[in-house]
Amino acid sequence: SDALERELSVWEAFRLRLHLLLCGRCRNFRRSLRIMHETLERIRQSRETEPKLSEEQRQKLILAIEKEISCP
Repeated sequence: SDALERELSVWEAFRLRLHLLLCGRCRNFRRSLRIMHETLERIRQSRETEPKLSEEQRQKLILAIEKEISCP
């Protein structure tokens, strides 16, 4: 998982590649980690670009929802 977060040293990268050549379970685990990492990064980026409500808009929305919920 360190390899997804930082650049590995030459020795670390060599050892990781060698191990992955020999260990299918770790290759599958690494693939899963990569997918999770990429998915979380996409979520983080989408949250930064999505429109934000002002506090006033948020309060109006909350009041409208509460009004709808309380109506018989």
